[in-house]
Amino acid sequence: MADVTIANARKHYGNMPVLHGIDLQIRSGEFVVFVGPSGCGKSTLLRMIAGLEEINDGTIAIGKTVVNDVSPARRGVAMVFQNYALYPHMTVRDNMGFGLKMAGVPKPARDLKVRQAAAMLQLTDYLDRLPKQLSGGQRQRVAIGRAIVRDPQVFLFDEPLSNLDAALRVATRIEIARLKDKLPGTTMIYVTHDQVEAMTLADKIVVLNSGRIEQVGSPLELYERPANLFVARFIGSPAMNIVDASYDGASRVGLQGQTISVPQGSFREAGFVKLGVRPEDLRLAEGADHLLAGTVALVEHLGEVTLAYVDIGTSEPLVAKLEGTAAVERGTAVRLTADPTRIHLFDGETGASLRLPAPTSLAA
Repeated sequence: MADVTIANARKHYGNMPVLHGIDLQIRSGEFVVFVGPSGCGKSTLLRMIAGLEEINDGTIAIGKTVVNDVSPARRGVAMVFQNYALYPHMTVRDNMGFGLKMAGVPKPARDLKVRQAAAMLQLTDYLDRLPKQLSGGQRQRVAIGRAIVRDPQVFLFDEPLSNLDAALRVATRIEIARLKDKLPGTTMIYVTHDQVEAMTLADKIVVLNSGRIEQVGSPLELYERPANLFVARFIGSPAMNIVDASYDGASRVGLQGQTISVPQGSFREAGFVKLGVRPEDLRLAEGADHLLAGTVALVEHLGEVTLAYVDIGTSEPLVAKLEGTAAVERGTAVRLTADPTRIHLFDGETGASLRLPAPTSLAA
């Protein structure tokens, strides 16, 4: 398959800029997910790669070929849309093979490719059915199969699961993960606003915000070492808790009138900071030492876990993700603590992470 190289790509509609100089390298065989809030430019960037949107400045290359002026049909890409775009009067077999038919592929070769794709997507028993006889998840798999038979260099997915209910989303996400394993050399670029899809499917996640890339990295890297406040709040559910604090540049962090210690040498020096701690890293404090204290405003018992919303005197309550058996009730005072190594600090003005790079070990 092929690398996708994006260099200083810009897009605007009239006087309204949408993408501001995007630089991104996607290696052949990677599964890359674009995430971000509505209007951040992720679908626009995908459509620019596909050739469905004009690039106003910069370059997009697939393999060694700059494709700025190459038509969508000649770019070697296949796109899967959220609305399936199936022909209602055609069977699954004909829908999947239609593009090959238009390309003049002989019927025997066309039928072979359709059968192979159907087997891969567990659609063999549905080849002679019409789209109206299929579930939403099956229709989306047909749309994916139509892309597979073309043997594209790059697969592009534009929020393919957004029209499915919760159960079908999970089932179809599993199918896409299996497809990724069955086509290990294929480059896949996937757009979603659902971070669960991003975290479970991606080799690499690209977080976009207001037309700019905030961070690129593996799911675990973005979760463990967010580059800034935006990524910290966007990745993770419930979102990371953020509170005002101070930092002495060594190991002492002050908040809520007390001082706590963080591992020395973990963060670069700053004065006013934002302290971040994920809900799942909080636990009830058993002794006098604690990180934060407040009053429980709401409790959500979800079975395996309990979400406690704690009023600590800030504009938003603190969220603690506790064990399902945690003894917390609305209106009670609680103290919460966390492992100091799980605490994040961000610059109070710029929002940039203050975490220093992890030390590298040198071979003897």
